[in-house]
Amino acid sequence: MRRMLLLAALSTALAAVGTAGAVKPSAVSISLSRSIVVYGGTVKLSGVISSHQAGVEVRVLERAYGASAFSQITTVNTTTNGAWSYIASPLILTSYEAKAGSATSRIVTVKVRPKLVLALKSRTSTRGTFMVTVNGKRPFTGKYVLVQRLTTSGPTTLKHVKLGADSSATFTVRLPKARARLRAVMPSSQAAPGYLAGYSNVWSSS
Repeated sequence: MRRMLLLAALSTALAAVGTAGAVKPSAVSISLSRSIVVYGGTVKLSGVISSHQAGVEVRVLERAYGASAFSQITTVNTTTNGAWSYIASPLILTSYEAKAGSATSRIVTVKVRPKLVLALKSRTSTRGTFMVTVNGKRPFTGKYVLVQRLTTSGPTTLKHVKLGADSSATFTVRLPKARARLRAVMPSSQAAPGYLAGYSNVWSSS
C-alpha cells in the first residue's frame, strides 16, 4: 500500500512538472528593425512571448499587397527569455504578424521603395547618355521617372523619361562644364500601388 501511495505521489508530481513545462504563452509581441526598405532589402522581425520560455514555436505570417489573407512563411523557436526573430525580405508593401499557440501578435507593415539604378552609357564633353532601370515585384512599363540635377540650392528636374517593356530607358542630357550630379526619381504616383517613391544612386561627373 505504501508503495502504491509513493507511486501515486510521484505520478502527480511528474504531471505537475509536465503541465508547468508546457505553459502556453498568452501573448506574443512583434516589432520591426525599420519600416521602409528598398526592393531587395531585408528587415528584422522580432518579439517576445509572455511565458518567456525558450524552445516555443512561433509562426511568422505575411500578407503582401494584393493578397486577401495572411499566409505562413516560416516557424522559429524562441531563445533566452522567450525572444524570437526572423529576417524577412518584403518584395512589395507587406504586413506581418506572429502566432504562438493561440496567441496572435499585432500587425506590423513594411513599406517598400522600388530599386532604381542609374548608369552612364557614354559621354562627350557636353552630353551624357544614361540608362535607368527600375526593379520591383511587378514591371513598371509605361511609367516615368524624373531625371534631376542636384545642386546646392536643391534638385532641378531636367526631363521625364518613360520606361520601356523591361522597366528601363536610355536618355541623353546636357552636362555642364562644372561638376554635375544626377539622379533618377520615380514619384509615388508612378510607383504606386504597393510602392513608395523611389530614388536612384547619384551619378557624379567628378
